[in-house]
Amino acid sequence: MSEPTGGIATLGINLNIFIAQLINFVVVLLVLWKFAYGPIVKMLDDRSKKIEESLKQSEDVQTRVQKLEGEQKEIITAAKQEALALLETARIDAEARKQEMLVATKKEMEQIVMKGKEQLKADKAQMIQEVKAELVKIVVEATKKILEKEVDEKTSHKIASDVIEKMFS
Repeated sequence: MSEPTGGIATLGINLNIFIAQLINFVVVLLVLWKFAYGPIVKMLDDRSKKIEESLKQSEDVQTRVQKLEGEQKEIITAAKQEALALLETARIDAEARKQEMLVATKKEMEQIVMKGKEQLKADKAQMIQEVKAELVKIVVEATKKILEKEVDEKTSHKIASDVIEKMFS
């Protein structure tokens, strides 16, 4: 498997993991939008409708005007406090989820790096074994050639060099 080069890969960012994280973030955002923001807005709309109905009734009955105004203020204050509390809870939950995702992603990246290092070690060990085996073959072949003839040191070096060149070409 070849490593991508250029672009954001030079910054140490794996595009596949980045895209997966981006998709996860969008999914979380959509879920929060659907299940947190939507119900809050609906609840606020429902509260607003109740307040409007109270105002209409207060116009019909003059004696209840002051009482309904007090109730209206209490309802608005409670709705605002409740909305703020819900928004704060949603924000805290989103932040906690974000942290969980970051921790999980970091662990996953560490595992990938460790697996890569282990694979490199295994490949290195295998390459060393192959080089040792090849070197043994070369030495045996050179020794065979040297022992086949009765030669002086200069000739033995020449034969060994020829065998080595022949093996690597």
